[in-house]
Amino acid sequence: MIKMLSVVVAAAVLALAMFVPVGAQNCASQYTVVAGDNLYRIGVRHNVPWPQIASANNLANPNLIFVGQVLCIPTPGTAGPTATGPTPTRTRTPAATATRTATPAATAAGTAAPSTTPGAVPTFAIPTFEIVGVQAGTSVTIRTANFPANQAFTALMGPIGSMGVNGTPAGTVNSGAGGVFTATIPIPASMATTPQIALRLQSPAGYYSFGWFYNSTIP
Repeated sequence: MIKMLSVVVAAAVLALAMFVPVGAQNCASQYTVVAGDNLYRIGVRHNVPWPQIASANNLANPNLIFVGQVLCIPTPGTAGPTATGPTPTRTRTPAATATRTATPAATAAGTAAPSTTPGAVPTFAIPTFEIVGVQAGTSVTIRTANFPANQAFTALMGPIGSMGVNGTPAGTVNSGAGGVFTATIPIPASMATTPQIALRLQSPAGYYSFGWFYNSTIP
């Protein structure tokens, strides 16, 4: 009888550990998984990149979530205890970087829609970009990586920390063959004197990538 009671208690503890979100003190909200959900759709619904949700909940396999599981939804631009996402830091050397952690010139993080083929395990390709040049008040030049082909990305610019969400339209970038390419995007006149600018590229298919840069001429 004691052994059976121990098994029941252990099972209850395991269930509680699986369905209570980690890092709840950093949660902007909580979300209960329903049938048909995946991290990409949940991220779009809450305007939070899915890798940040995976990190905030310590999900070793972001393709594996359960109906009834309660997820911590972090504040956009933040992450959980193991996050390494794009948290801008300031230094005195405004040089571009391709790492996932932003430096004064900028880097970007984004998301790609998972595969929806029946029975297939979802795969994710994360489009990113780095800043390779800025003409103060005039334009910014980016170099991409992992961009999907034949997508018309709308460029949006906004205040630092906004990730470019609902920003001012700054033109369209066509990804062509995809992968790696460079593009020069004009800075809207209304932001010509803004010291730091958030840049977001998003396509109607659900792909997006964002970063930020100093509005000062480089190189």
